[in-house]
Amino acid sequence: MPISHWMTFGTFAEQRYFIYPNKDVYYGVVINANMAAHAPDGLAAFLLEKTAQYRYLIDPVTHAFQHDPSAVTDSSGEVRSSIKKMADAYGEPFVRIVGKEPLRPRVLLADKDATQEFVARCLAFQREQLARPMAEADAAKYLDLGRDTQPYALVAPYFYMTETTLAQWIPACERCVQIALELKGDNRLFACIVVGQGVVSNSKARKAILNSFASLGVDGFLLWVDDLDEYEAGTDELNGLLELARGLGGGGEREVINLHGGYFSILAAGVLGNRALTGVAHGPEFGEHRAVVPVGGGIPIARYYVPRLHHRTRYRDALAILRAKKWLTTTAKEFHRNVCGCDACRAVLDGDLANFSKFGESVIRTVRRKRGMVRMAFPTSEAKVICLRHYLHVKQIEYEFADSASPEQIVGNLQDGRAQFEDAAGLEGVAHLERWERVLMGTA
Repeated sequence: MPISHWMTFGTFAEQRYFIYPNKDVYYGVVINANMAAHAPDGLAAFLLEKTAQYRYLIDPVTHAFQHDPSAVTDSSGEVRSSIKKMADAYGEPFVRIVGKEPLRPRVLLADKDATQEFVARCLAFQREQLARPMAEADAAKYLDLGRDTQPYALVAPYFYMTETTLAQWIPACERCVQIALELKGDNRLFACIVVGQGVVSNSKARKAILNSFASLGVDGFLLWVDDLDEYEAGTDELNGLLELARGLGGGGEREVINLHGGYFSILAAGVLGNRALTGVAHGPEFGEHRAVVPVGGGIPIARYYVPRLHHRTRYRDALAILRAKKWLTTTAKEFHRNVCGCDACRAVLDGDLANFSKFGESVIRTVRRKRGMVRMAFPTSEAKVICLRHYLHVKQIEYEFADSASPEQIVGNLQDGRAQFEDAAGLEGVAHLERWERVLMGTA
């Protein structure tokens, strides 16, 4: 089975990117429950009109209630409206505690009937929240709708686990999955494993998770490692990710989808990784790794995805690397041969290397920082769009290459990237390619 290419839906502003390079590329869409609670009609229209298969998963985002209340409140201390709607849909204990105190695992373990009610409501939300407005939408009149309006699978409630909280949260998460199995009906059921980086690099922690979840009888798993940037991750984390994914997959018996993965995960899902994963999701923008508890937005930076480095590099660094390689001083034909020949890059350059500057165009704005007002460069809307078009074109190529090329070709690609860019990017700039190769080849 080909690697399933999932896209995560972050904001409505991102929906325009789901057509690049074309909407048939994506196997399905992952939608957060708080967004589904906040704008079901808009999401239903998006799925029907902007995606080819309207195949989707709803991430129930139940972990949101276990964190400090500041994670779900605005600057005035009020619970964010989308989170409140989600809490209302799930019922108790969330209605009572949201924005006031974090959920404790003992609450879910103390009252089995209350937990069963919560799980039932969580599954019902996933079954109905988008399926109903999809069926009632005007666009449905022109489509052959049926079973496909249901989610690809239901996702059991889940909670974030670290090395220090694993022993407390495993029983609560396991109970939620067990109840969900009883209530799933004809739907497929996925469990979601969301853990800190310390868990994947700890063999005892990985074993505890596999002992509890791998034999529960679910149809698949969603896997999310807190803020695991594969470009920077060490061999312990990468090896642990592979081992956990393979253990959950049971030798191909179950789907395992990395909710926030980059090129390493794509390779792990392909021939070089012996199909350790069945699918990988990412966002149109910054979705290849994600923190469980967001820490804020930050300043947007123009980034160009360098295909042979398999890394979204800030524009000024990409510019320095490509200038050092003299690939911006020859011809557009040479650029496309050595750097990127995707349709997006060909359209932007249009035969003129000077047009590469469009990827980094910016405007100066005054923003408030800790030390007062400062002037900073922000990418223009057009620069942001063309960077993302290029990125999504290259992603499609990566999925296809990882799925169909031979192991020798894939390893050769990683080695060529190191040899080609080490002089311009430095050892640190290419070290991830060697780590990926050693981990996937089983030599690290």
